[in-house]
Amino acid sequence: MKKLLLVMGMFLTSVPIFAQETPAASTYLAAPTPAASPLSRVIPKWSMSAVPWDAWFKDNAMVTDKTDYVHFFWNAQDFKANFEVKEKKKRLAEAALQLVSRLYPSDAKADLVKVDIVYVLERDVYGQPKWDSLQQVAHLEFLRSKDSKLAKTKKEPSDEALQKAFDKFDLF
Repeated sequence: MKKLLLVMGMFLTSVPIFAQETPAASTYLAAPTPAASPLSRVIPKWSMSAVPWDAWFKDNAMVTDKTDYVHFFWNAQDFKANFEVKEKKKRLAEAALQLVSRLYPSDAKADLVKVDIVYVLERDVYGQPKWDSLQQVAHLEFLRSKDSKLAKTKKEPSDEALQKAFDKFDLF
């Protein structure tokens, strides 16, 4: 036994041990994009077709199938300037519709959709959100079957159509 421990000790001291950096195991809400990123730019003339939705939602959205409903959670912090305008409610409504139309899970069966749009103000050393620093922006609820046509249309939905689309729309 002493020989075995001696051999193991010699082996361990003779082999250099290097610490490896492990990437943060995250399936949602990656670290924010740099401020100079083209994704964080302000859209000068807002239209649903002018917004790079897929890029905006990539690494900033989390989707959970809760069986009774599908929950969408989107960190819009990098794109905040686009929503701090007079037409804030309309833009958030359009963003919610696009989020659902692009990221709705193919195997989900629920028709009810709940969307929470937040600003993540602080992150920990691993780049994950500090949950107590979230600033809630909007909470929306609607039936996907009722609103799928609005998201797929090429032209801008009217204000009236957007108002009818949502069963619940809380702006904070």
